[in-house]
Amino acid sequence: AAVLYTRAFGNNAGSTVGHMRGLNAGHLEEVISTLEAWLDGVSRHSIEGLSKGLVAVFLSTLCPNNVSASLYKMESVLQGTGHASDEIFARCSALLEGKQMPQPEGRTRLILELTRALACLLSDAQNPKGPQLYLQAFRVNKSETVRLVKERQTQHVELLIKAFYQQMSPRYSILHTKGQMEKALSLTQATKDINGPKAVEFLLAISPDDIQVRELQAAVLFSSGKFTESAEALSLVLKLGEHVMASEKRACLLVGRAAAHFSAGGRAREVCKDLGDGFALHPATARQQFQSLFSDNGIGLAARIQLRQQVEKGVSEFREAVLMRPDLRSSKGVELLDPVIAQLRALCHLESDGGGRELRMRLADCLLLRGEHREALSISSQLAAAAPAQQSYQNTVQVLRGYSRLFTEDHKGALEDFQAVIEHNTPHPPSCVRALCGRGILRMMAGSHYLTALDYITASRLQLQDTAVTVRCLVPWNYRGLLCTVLLEQGRVMLEGTEEQRIGTNLRAQPEHEESPTNNKQ
Repeated sequence: AAVLYTRAFGNNAGSTVGHMRGLNAGHLEEVISTLEAWLDGVSRHSIEGLSKGLVAVFLSTLCPNNVSASLYKMESVLQGTGHASDEIFARCSALLEGKQMPQPEGRTRLILELTRALACLLSDAQNPKGPQLYLQAFRVNKSETVRLVKERQTQHVELLIKAFYQQMSPRYSILHTKGQMEKALSLTQATKDINGPKAVEFLLAISPDDIQVRELQAAVLFSSGKFTESAEALSLVLKLGEHVMASEKRACLLVGRAAAHFSAGGRAREVCKDLGDGFALHPATARQQFQSLFSDNGIGLAARIQLRQQVEKGVSEFREAVLMRPDLRSSKGVELLDPVIAQLRALCHLESDGGGRELRMRLADCLLLRGEHREALSISSQLAAAAPAQQSYQNTVQVLRGYSRLFTEDHKGALEDFQAVIEHNTPHPPSCVRALCGRGILRMMAGSHYLTALDYITASRLQLQDTAVTVRCLVPWNYRGLLCTVLLEQGRVMLEGTEEQRIGTNLRAQPEHEESPTNNKQ
């Protein structure tokens, strides 16, 4: 009957309304209830072939100021251009306060509250009142509020999340660098009344896979001291934004996750990896965020100590992997240096002068081992130029530059560096071992195989394991097989020479032994 009446209204509004006025009050009320159910979306019957707009006009004609009809019209305006949102906000407030009719109840009241909240949001997204109105409705009926927002305000969910994020995120330093946070706070000082945990609960129910929602979740958890859960939430944020997030933002969140891991305790590897990755992406942002999150009570110093410890651990793991290589020419295990290099770079960025001599020397060493020869040459050349020859680290710097020159085809310069280390008045044993191996390779390239063998014998006598690591890492891979062959041949020659010398010595000693009785007799 309601369908037929509505179609009739569409054809001739006046006649239909006149007819309806003559109906029994109970029948008219049933038709009105059916029309309201259609507009509210709770009817079990479909209205195929009828537009909700026509139903709303018919209903408001039959029952002026009908709440369901008014709601539909207001929602239609908000779903469209969004103009007149101030008027709609005032209209919803009047209906909720019962100024023109009895106050609506139940589901209808909840829809009115959400419509008013949306009108406030569209009127001024910077106004914290909009998010507060949504949370007010959510506290009354969580499940129904979420369902209605998803069904009736689908196209505005993104705007809703953005408004919450803009209002809340300035509170949390884990989401912003200090400069960004101060700028945002100057715009939104009235946001403290928004309940963080409740807002996150609401937003997660509406859009659990939204990046900004998960950011807010991580920030609220961090501020509540739930550091493990915060780190997990940040991991999800980084995963969701893997292909769309700007490097500056990603660096900020990586340092934030490092802070969460650090605060949770017992996660030094995770802390240092995140710091290394963050500084690799955007050093300036990572440094600002580090200064913001690691500034209290010596936390920054403790984090730096952890970085240094992880660097040492990473280098040790690399050496072990090198010594376990089944093939002399293999480069297996060099990827273990990637986090070490990232962490060394992070430490350098955290220093006011860009990293002291020791840090930069370690960085050059790891870059050389990783195969980044030109960058290693640049750093070692700068260090060599800045340091007087008598300084204790000069040997190490020169041997690093020597190998960097070797790999960049400057054999003359490499030999000069190796020779300077070997001839130094107070040679540094590990550097001397490397220099001997480097000079030995250059001698082998020049065809002086005997001198090559002498250099490697001397190096092995000084430090056998360091010699093995040097051969597997710093001798060019395509020369390692030849070096092994040369050493085997020279070793055989030396052994044969020793054997011949021993036999000759025995032969000379035998006649002397035979003559000795005669001499004794004499």
